[in-house]
Amino acid sequence: MESMSGNVSMPHADGREGIAIEVLSPRGDIMASPNVGLSPRVADLAGKRLGIYWVGKEGGNNFWDVVERSLRERFPTATITRFKGPFDLGDTAASRLASECDAILYGVGD
Repeated sequence: MESMSGNVSMPHADGREGIAIEVLSPRGDIMASPNVGLSPRVADLAGKRLGIYWVGKEGGNNFWDVVERSLRERFPTATITRFKGPFDLGDTAASRLASECDAILYGVGD
């Protein structure tokens, strides 16, 4: 990401040397995370371990209840586990979910 900081020289209207102002970005320099490709799609959900991760946003439980019921009807041999936690799972929780589930449905509720 390109920095927004820099020096600006302000000459007088008659061309004389002016003052120099250093402009700083209050955001600082942010290093972007490396891009990671998409995981391959699961070909069939029958018999798979499915996880539903929800951040607890009000009313979202109604949506996930319908999704879970639909999945159970369509894939009766699938195992479905519900998880609830913060918006950012973090590496530890993400690794745990990845080891316990073949596919994850994640939703924030907005």
